[in-house]
Amino acid sequence: MPRYDYLCEQCGPFIQWLKISEVTECVDCPECQKQSKRLYSAPGLIFTPQALRQRIERGVEPKVVQKESHGHHGTGCNHGHAHGQHAPARQHGSKRPWMVGH
Repeated sequence: MPRYDYLCEQCGPFIQWLKISEVTECVDCPECQKQSKRLYSAPGLIFTPQALRQRIERGVEPKVVQKESHGHHGTGCNHGHAHGQHAPARQHGSKRPWMVGH
């Protein structure tokens, strides 16, 4: 249901949730039951720059990323790391300390 704002001269502004078919210029105040007039305001539109809107629309579909081949052939892997063992954490002096090495 849409929201409509009304103003009671005695109690102040209040909100009514009404069906579109039930909307009138005046409704009874829920506090004092006096007739209250409807308030009109600008709709809550947000204008997004075109460049940002296009990036958001393009980002809806996930990108397909190909996993790079690591070049493992048989049991001999000479890339300076051990498989099946935990790699030591990087030192804080590296450029990206939050990345885990392989």
